[in-house]
Amino acid sequence: MVLVYEMIGRLFSRAQMRKLGSFLFRVAMVVSTDMTANSSLFFTSIAVVIAIVLAVVAICLSAYVILSMMAGSRKQKVEDVLPDFLSLSASNMRAGMTIDQAMWYAAKPEFGILSVEVATVAKRAFGGVPFNQAIDSLPDKFDSKSLRRAVSLIKQGLASGGKLAEILEQTAEESRQIRILRKDIASSLMMYVIFIVFAGAIGTPFLFAISGQLVAMIEHIFLTLPQTSSTTTSAFGSSFAMPNKTVVSSADFYLFTLLCSAVTAIFSALIIGVISHGSKREGILYIPVLLIISFTIFFLIGTAIEGFLAGIAGG
Repeated sequence: MVLVYEMIGRLFSRAQMRKLGSFLFRVAMVVSTDMTANSSLFFTSIAVVIAIVLAVVAICLSAYVILSMMAGSRKQKVEDVLPDFLSLSASNMRAGMTIDQAMWYAAKPEFGILSVEVATVAKRAFGGVPFNQAIDSLPDKFDSKSLRRAVSLIKQGLASGGKLAEILEQTAEESRQIRILRKDIASSLMMYVIFIVFAGAIGTPFLFAISGQLVAMIEHIFLTLPQTSSTTTSAFGSSFAMPNKTVVSSADFYLFTLLCSAVTAIFSALIIGVISHGSKREGILYIPVLLIISFTIFFLIGTAIEGFLAGIAGG
């Protein structure tokens, strides 16, 4: 996560944000000066300023989401190859190498980005930097608890003079067990994922589509009723109150259902990410899919019910 903030800071530096703030302030001053002269220009300028602010917020949010997903992908790749890397490093140490040499020769190309960062650490150690200090930069490159724990154990083993080969081998085995345990947990929670997908992307838009058609039908009935007083006298002389017209129109309810369906789909995707992968960032990938399914169900059901009711009325 620290890496994500650093990358965002490079994209949007403080100087750039100050320039944007000063620009918006000058625009606001010009608008306030011309407010009394031309009210339409004032509201237009306010709309432009709001649009600029929303655009900046959207760009910053999009950059954060994209960089967070990239950081999550890097973390996943590192944790997938970390057990094999630690096992190979332990084998090199049993062959008589030091810890920095063992990690240097274990940094094979098939380990991907982890090999690149480990090679950088080894080069710094070969250049005279103490290994304890050189390896401190490795966990900062990835938001991985497994890697941070492995580095901590290596440093503790160096400080206490313990058998680093056994420490690396045991750490690799524990990392494999953690990966297997995570997969087992994700498999056992698959039923919850299916339920959330059904409720958020199918059940909610289905019910909203039916409710929307019901509101539209009630609104149409009230439009066809004759204009009478709020109370009506029956043939038996008793009076009863006539129902009032609905306050919420079908158009308002339509916008409300669209917004609620989108919010439900978004939060359902985030919950699925937490259940399946243990991180909300992983659920961002499911948001477009659930939104498409939700809106498709909503419009299809709404169109089908509307055509069915039209057929009944025509018949």
